[in-house]
Amino acid sequence: MASFDGLERMKTLLSALGDPGADFRVIHIAGTNGKGSTSVMTASILEEAGFTVGLYTSPHLEDECERVQIWDGIHTMIDQAHFDELKERVRDAWPEVKQTLHNEGAEPGKLTVFEVYTAAAYLFFAEEKPDYIVLETGLGGRLDSTNTIERPLVSVITQVGLDHTAQLGNTIFKIAREKAGIIKPGVPVVSQTPDMNVQTILRRTADENGCEFIDASPLFDRYRSFELAMKGEHQLRNAATAVEAIRAAGIEVSEEAIRGGLENAYLPGRFEILNEDNAGSGEPFFIVDGAHNPDAVSALADTHSVFARAHKIKRTFVIFGCMKDKNYTRMIQLLSGNMRGCTFATAAVEYDRAEDPGRLGEIFVSCGKRCIVCDSAAEAYEISKEGNYDCVLVTGSIYIAGELRRMYLLDYKLL
Repeated sequence: MASFDGLERMKTLLSALGDPGADFRVIHIAGTNGKGSTSVMTASILEEAGFTVGLYTSPHLEDECERVQIWDGIHTMIDQAHFDELKERVRDAWPEVKQTLHNEGAEPGKLTVFEVYTAAAYLFFAEEKPDYIVLETGLGGRLDSTNTIERPLVSVITQVGLDHTAQLGNTIFKIAREKAGIIKPGVPVVSQTPDMNVQTILRRTADENGCEFIDASPLFDRYRSFELAMKGEHQLRNAATAVEAIRAAGIEVSEEAIRGGLENAYLPGRFEILNEDNAGSGEPFFIVDGAHNPDAVSALADTHSVFARAHKIKRTFVIFGCMKDKNYTRMIQLLSGNMRGCTFATAAVEYDRAEDPGRLGEIFVSCGKRCIVCDSAAEAYEISKEGNYDCVLVTGSIYIAGELRRMYLLDYKLL
């Protein structure tokens, strides 16, 4: 008996639920890095233009309800009780789906957590009926649970890099082809990747499907005069991509809405300064960034360097925690080589895929850096208070960023 791939399983599941999503007007966004920021910028511009927006993102930083939101002047996460109810509806439909797939001669496999999240989000958006939905993929593209939208308004592919190689392939070409799987016949494609090898694959796929291809990568300079809420040179690329995506989707927005949307677009855990108003006068800046692969860490190092110069930061305490399936050796090499005046600590992350902090510490030492190995994020947090640091930076995983973010905000009674 053959196995159905996840996408066919998801389509069958949605059919059993009454095909929520059939009438959605979707901006579909995939990529290795930048897709979360681009999604939020896109939603923010549309909101500023007066539209109601459904926003679906992943992973969450602290609360699973972050994944499903309505933006209409107020950013409202789905209520936990309602989310639980919708997830239960999805699980209740699974026996029927399994039988259908079995009758068609396929082994159904197991319903995944991401499939449950995605189907529940579709049910919620079908209830709320927002004007537009900004739909971020999970880790892939071609077989991603969100790729059931047959005709989005636009397909967007942000930076493509080596990540999730076990699932998507171990070369940039294989990963690019997986990301290109969201491209649909006749639907315009917006990309920001400057990598010509990746761009060739995306352009070829767009041509094969009769799609207009829009390269946003040369356009980011025009956004330097804008006041972006999110810091870093890479956010200019994301801003250009968001604007071009909206234009390619045929949605009219004013220059004022674009400026206002980009100024207000904010995604927690992306070079997020938790105490910007109070830092600098005896209290260190406390920054969390969920950079979880080499490209993201490289962008983080550049952003931190610019920020450190601007704020005369001499001593930074870096808390690093990472998943086992990431290229953490390269990530540590980039942090060690590109960031000055840093003391490093590794910490255990409360997640089953987390790498042992002792192993991470050994790599810092092999790079010529002293490293404090901590059994928990809480221990690293307490150590960060003991030194006379100008800045504390938490990175390596969205999970450790979320854990220490919550710890800090509770400590300072900001939650």
